[in-house]
Amino acid sequence: ELVRPVAEKAGVELHTQAEAMQYFAKCCRQNLHVVLAFSPVGDAFRDRLRMFPSLVNCCAIDWFSEWPREALLSVADHFLSDVGDIDQKLKRGRELHTQA
Repeated sequence: ELVRPVAEKAGVELHTQAEAMQYFAKCCRQNLHVVLAFSPVGDAFRDRLRMFPSLVNCCAIDWFSEWPREALLSVADHFLSDVGDIDQKLKRGRELHTQA
C-alpha cells in the first residue's frame, strides 16, 4: 500500500497488486547501488576477480591511493572553515587523524 501514493505522484496507475509489485521492483532496480570494498593486496583479490568476472566487466572501479598529508589537511581546512567557531579539540583531532 505504500507504493501506490508514490506511483500516483509519478503518474503511474496501479490497478492490481501484481502491478504494484512490478512498479516496486522497477524502482528498486533503478535506485539500488551496492558498494564493495576490497583490498587489492594479495591473491584473494585476484581470485575473487577470476570467480566473479562481472566485478570487472559490469562495475565502476575507483582506485584510491594514499593521499599526501597536505591534501588531507587542505580538504579538512576547506570543510571546517564553514563551521565557524570550531573548537580547538576538533582541530587537534584532525591533526591526530592525519598522523595515523
